[in-house]
This record gives sequence, structure tokens and C-alpha cells, in this order.
Amino acid sequence: MKSPVKSPVTSFAAVGAFVVGLSTLLTGCADGPRSAAATELVDRQGYDAALRQSFRGYRWPADYRPDLDRLSADSAPGGGEAALTGSERIILEIANSCAWYHSWDDARGRADHARAEEALTLLEEVLPGYGPQNPDGRGRYAREAAAGARAGDPSLARQFTEANCDGAVAWGPDGHRRRGLSPAAGTGGTP
Repeated sequence: MKSPVKSPVTSFAAVGAFVVGLSTLLTGCADGPRSAAATELVDRQGYDAALRQSFRGYRWPADYRPDLDRLSADSAPGGGEAALTGSERIILEIANSCAWYHSWDDARGRADHARAEEALTLLEEVLPGYGPQNPDGRGRYAREAAAGARAGDPSLARQFTEANCDGAVAWGPDGHRRRGLSPAAGTGGTP
């Protein structure tokens, strides 16, 4: 029996704390040269603006779109703190993964083959490109979860959503996933 692969991300709060800590570490070190891109920081307002701008570059399923106000509030740096420029993409990649895993599992449960296939395509082609590009990172997990999903096994997709999404991502403006949106409402460019 194959041992379960643990999900590489556990919460937005943990990711947010990591990003703020990394920002502090990078800006607090006086030794050695640093690239300007690696140390550009944004405050809460800059983070929120970047999150909302970057959101448009992701393709979202019609039935799962995060509540951006909550996503920003839960992941932005606190007052007087800063985040690395681009850190909002980590949060959006996690939320986007959550959306597609949930959408695939729901479509599978309803026997909606068209929506399940749309989600599977994203699981296979887009999600493995998120996060660190190493064999032990999120890419490997995403490839294994997609292969399982293609075979009809929801266990890794569900494990990811239970560890990273449920209770951490609010869906839609009322905190629940949106129902009845037209397919066009959930699309944008593929990240």
C-alpha cells in the first residue's frame, strides 16, 4: 500500500507568516549583495492591489471563486509589516488549486463529465507548474493528484483541500462557493 503524500501547504496564515518572516530576514541582513527584485516589499495596501491585479490572470472554475476581500485580509501583511513583491501569487496559486480540486470533485460526484474533464485538464496542465519546481515540491504532488484524479481516485485532491482549503478559503462574496455562475464568469487567462 502506498503511503499518502502529505500536502505541502497547510494554511494561508502559515504562508503569510513565512512570507513576512522572509521579508524581514531579507531586509534585515546587511551582508552581501541582494537583487532588487528579491527585496522589493509592499505594505498591506500594495499587497491587496497586487492580489486583485494578479487574480485576473488566473482561470477560475465557474463554481469556485474566492472572496477576494477575505483572501486579502487573511494573507496580507499586518500593520507596519511588509510582504515580498509577488508573494500574492503564492496565495493565489493555493486558492486556484483549491478551486479546481473542489470543482473536479464536485463535478465527478454529480457525473458532470464536461466540467470534470475541464477541471482535469487544469489539474494536469496548470497546477503542476505552481510553486517550487523541484521533484519534492507542490509540482510533484499536483502531478500525482492529477494522475489519481484521471484514474477516478479523489484521495489526493481531497487531502489537499482538507489540509489547505477547507476553513482557509472563503468562496464567493458570502463566504460560500458561488452557484449558478455562467462559465464565462469563471474564466480568465490561464496563469
